[in-house]
Amino acid sequence: MKLVLAPKVRLILTVAILFSTFTAMAQDNDFAFNKVNIASVAPENGNPKATVNMELAQQNQNALLFRLSVNNPENEKLTLYIKDKNNYTLLREILPATAKYVGSYNLESLEDGNYSFEIRSGKNKVMEKTVGIHTSTVVNRNVSVE
Repeated sequence: MKLVLAPKVRLILTVAILFSTFTAMAQDNDFAFNKVNIASVAPENGNPKATVNMELAQQNQNALLFRLSVNNPENEKLTLYIKDKNNYTLLREILPATAKYVGSYNLESLEDGNYSFEIRSGKNKVMEKTVGIHTSTVVNRNVSVE
């Protein structure tokens, strides 16, 4: 029994076979992370890798101005996130890759609640500090008798 195919069907089958072959061959080189080489490198002087350190301080007792200083000894690319209690990102800022970063942040316009200053390196959380803003109201009652 001889199988006879129309020229159009032959062309479609040939293209399908060639396309699947090219796709299969291309996949080995397309994925950027398909071959991972892990190497353990000991620190030069035996000390562990220096870590990122963050300090957050209120600049003025009566204002919601905060001074953030980040010590980044490895000059890593870091990102600052300011988030509310629902984990909603209010600010995302890419910090310069320098050994020390100092910035000032004004939280005057925010409502009462807890806010977190989060430093991330890629998707990894490096440090987090929380600021609680709470308004206290003092009622002064004046009485006059005539």
